[in-house]
Amino acid sequence: MNLNSLSMFVLVVRHGGFSEASRKAGIPVATISRRISDLEKQMAVRLLERSTRKTRTTREGDILYQFASRGLEEINAGQLAIVNLNQNLEGSLRISIPGDVNFWWSLLNQFQARYPKIVLDIFTTERCIDLIGDGVDVVLRAGELKTQTAIVRELGSYRHCVVASPAYLKEHGTPDHPQQLASLPCGAWSRNQENIVWNFAGKDYSIYPKVKINDFSHLLRLALDGGIITELPPLLAKPYIDSAQLVLLFGELPMPELTFSLLYPSRKYLSPISRAYIDFSLEYCRKENIFN
Repeated sequence: MNLNSLSMFVLVVRHGGFSEASRKAGIPVATISRRISDLEKQMAVRLLERSTRKTRTTREGDILYQFASRGLEEINAGQLAIVNLNQNLEGSLRISIPGDVNFWWSLLNQFQARYPKIVLDIFTTERCIDLIGDGVDVVLRAGELKTQTAIVRELGSYRHCVVASPAYLKEHGTPDHPQQLASLPCGAWSRNQENIVWNFAGKDYSIYPKVKINDFSHLLRLALDGGIITELPPLLAKPYIDSAQLVLLFGELPMPELTFSLLYPSRKYLSPISRAYIDFSLEYCRKENIFN
């Protein structure tokens, strides 16, 4: 049974006719009439007797109204209770995020503005987290995830971009093919002694960076200073590309698609605070169009 159709039926009975129900709800009379006709067809009974001067319930319609009106009041009360519960959420939330996901700080500020009684305990790291052992409620991670114990909720996908400053390109020239990167001063994100390979349009190219670091913010600073070509997350690079402080290179050769995801231990035992954070994160990313 369609809940909207049922609520329109209750509205018509409560206000004594289609015209008054339409005025109160701001819904066209034709829409209300169609919905109630659909409800009658679904139930295979006539619910209302219509005339030019009056609308009254049939015996079946009167029975439905008595139960439906109480049911809708209970639903509204439940919605209000949930709103009040969310507004009064209180306690601590331990989360882990990578250190250079700058846009997430704005999300966290707005989350605490909505839930001022929630205290955030933030653990910044890129390493693998033991949700139980580290006592973390929800983890934000980028890239490919390998887990058999955690629930993974994808927020969106993105592709890194390669950038350099105008001053760098003036000094070294603008490369027109990724193969040239092997002989140019580059900087790369790395957490160990691994060889650096960047992938463009499905093809790997070896890079020999002058600096390797597991901090995109530092790579951004070096690129802005004109010292290196580097690979950056698009959200970090975009403001500087838009202001012409950085130049996008090889835009026609896309890098591999990566994902941002939230990880948490279990849906079954998820706390109201953790669920509020996850739901808010999904809502924020959609509303702000974080991932195009």
